[in-house]
Amino acid sequence: MLDLKTEYKRCCEQVKAYEPSEAKEIVYMVFSERLGVTKNDLIASKSISEEQLSGMDDIIKRVNTFEPIQYILGKTWFYEHEFFVNENVLIPRPETEELVQKAISLSPKSVLDLGTGSGCIAISTALGLNHSKVFAIDISENALDVAKKNNENLKANVNIQKADILNFESPFGEQKFDLILSNPPYVKENEMPEMRSNVLNFEPHLALFVSNDDPLIFYKKTAEIGQAFLEDKGYVLVEINSYLGQETCDVFTNAGYSKVELIQDIFEKDRMVLAKK
Repeated sequence: MLDLKTEYKRCCEQVKAYEPSEAKEIVYMVFSERLGVTKNDLIASKSISEEQLSGMDDIIKRVNTFEPIQYILGKTWFYEHEFFVNENVLIPRPETEELVQKAISLSPKSVLDLGTGSGCIAISTALGLNHSKVFAIDISENALDVAKKNNENLKANVNIQKADILNFESPFGEQKFDLILSNPPYVKENEMPEMRSNVLNFEPHLALFVSNDDPLIFYKKTAEIGQAFLEDKGYVLVEINSYLGQETCDVFTNAGYSKVELIQDIFEKDRMVLAKK
């Protein structure tokens, strides 16, 4: 048997890709998820077997390539729910929880999520609303597989179908919506140098980046979709590039929306645009 505290310290020291404090958090996540270790166990310095630690060195090697720990573990938490994730979908960000919170506060009876990815927005919104119909689309077959798995695991009853935001044909027939949600690709290609390696080298570029020449293309298309498929006085709620807050508002104003609001997150950073048809 091995000393748990000693092995934890050894693994932390092997993580060279991150600062020591971040390395400790990552290693603790692995120990907690894979071994069921609690912080009390570390304090008490319980014993652990070599068999239990098998594979840990391989995990640390992956961590040292900056592969996100969420992909290594195959899961992450978002809006108090556990989601399956892999390299085919973006890892849900904590700030996007504010989008879900705002969506639920609007109490829509029907919701469409454009570019659903892991399904975290659509599923969390569905679970937070009573007696509402939630629909979601994505162009990526691999992302749809992830979203459908999460939908089934969490029993959210979201209607998930394949469709392209940029060439939108609704797979839901004549269905109209009280709210259209989207967290589309919005990082400009020239912002790539600002991205961390764990994002740039592992997360799907299809879901992250847009051309420098037309960085608001997905918002323009979302505005068009909203005009066609929103109920009267329905809303569009989108997450945005904080550098393009006013420009994104202008997209919806120019598309004829009656009220457009730029919303900041808890860090006072431009995070969302809410537009009323």
